[in-house]
This record gives sequence, structure tokens and C-alpha cells, in this order.
Amino acid sequence: MTRVYLTQCGHFTATHGHGGTLNEAPHPHTFAYEITFYGPLNKEGYLIDFRVLQDVFARELNARLEGADLNQLFENPTTETLAVWIFNTLQQKFPQIYQVKVSEEKDRWITYRGGN
Repeated sequence: MTRVYLTQCGHFTATHGHGGTLNEAPHPHTFAYEITFYGPLNKEGYLIDFRVLQDVFARELNARLEGADLNQLFENPTTETLAVWIFNTLQQKFPQIYQVKVSEEKDRWITYRGGN
């Protein structure tokens, strides 16, 4: 059985700030994400229809996160928390999810693959 990795990317702009040891006032980022799925090809030779992914990403991620204040959505509005939230949100619709990568700057990425 042939198995493949499929990665769909996107981005959104949101703000977050931190108290505690990070001690940052609210500030904006254009977050980038790469979401990878893994599994067998279906009878038609693909893993997941890209159009379906684009629709779900637009509705479940971008519509909820674009222009958002992440402090209002998460107790700890870190990029790490965001990666875990994206993974868990999409896992409900796509059990083939393999990993989520989120970046708040071009040279920094958080990768989450589920589990503990």
C-alpha cells in the first residue's frame, strides 16, 4: 500500500502578548503554518482533496484566527499553544494529520505531532 505525506500551508495575522517571564505587551505577528497529513492513497490516487483542505482551513483556522487577539482565545497565547490547538482542531476532521508547524517569525518554528 502506497502512503504519502501531504502538506498544506497558510498564514494569518493575529496579536498576542505575554505576562510572566516573557513579559511582552500585545504585538502582532503574521503567523505561518504548515500542516502535514500522512496515509494511504485512496482508490482515485490521492490522500485528501486539496479543495477540502482549503475550505476547512479557511473556516476552522483563518476565519477564527485572522485579526484575533490570541490572549482572548488561549490562557497561554504562545506559538506552542497555537500549534497544539491547530493540531487538535484539525484532528477531529482529518485523522490523517501527522504534524503542525507554526512560525511567528521566518527563522522560528514550533512543530507538534500530537500525543504528550
